[in-house]
Amino acid sequence: MLNRRIALLGLAAGAALTPVALVPAASARTFSPSEHTAMTLMGGTLAKQTSELAQERARHAAVKQFATFEIAEQTAIAQVLTDLPNPPPAPLDADHAAVLKTLQDTPAGPAFDRAYVQAQIQGHEELLMVQQGYLDDTNRRTDGQHIAVLARVSIQQHLSMLRELQRLLAA
Repeated sequence: MLNRRIALLGLAAGAALTPVALVPAASARTFSPSEHTAMTLMGGTLAKQTSELAQERARHAAVKQFATFEIAEQTAIAQVLTDLPNPPPAPLDADHAAVLKTLQDTPAGPAFDRAYVQAQIQGHEELLMVQQGYLDDTNRRTDGQHIAVLARVSIQQHLSMLRELQRLLAA
């Protein structure tokens, strides 16, 4: 069972970590259990909050549908990582908060749909890097490894869906 104290300490440490967006994709970086938890929760919070915004502002039905799936997924991941039935949102660092603010400032319509999908692609790429970095860490916990393996598959599927949505919206 996931140790609640480690998960909560990881969440608290999230603000002090280097944002994933600042880690070059080409560099191989490992993530400790607390970093994995904190960064997964922070990325998930951004994905969920931007998806809630998309439910209100998106115009394309497929974008709204993806947003609905993303909210459910991020809620479930946060529940598993925190072992809480209704986990609070993780604090966002400056980079993640800026993404949310940009989408909040984008009016409803096709431009919002494209911006939301692009933000989701970037966020999912970061989350994928965090999962892989955790799986590359030799000091990982078995329960965290199982979560990261499942999250990695889901993230890869979502990236495929998002890239197809991006092509659809560009047409």
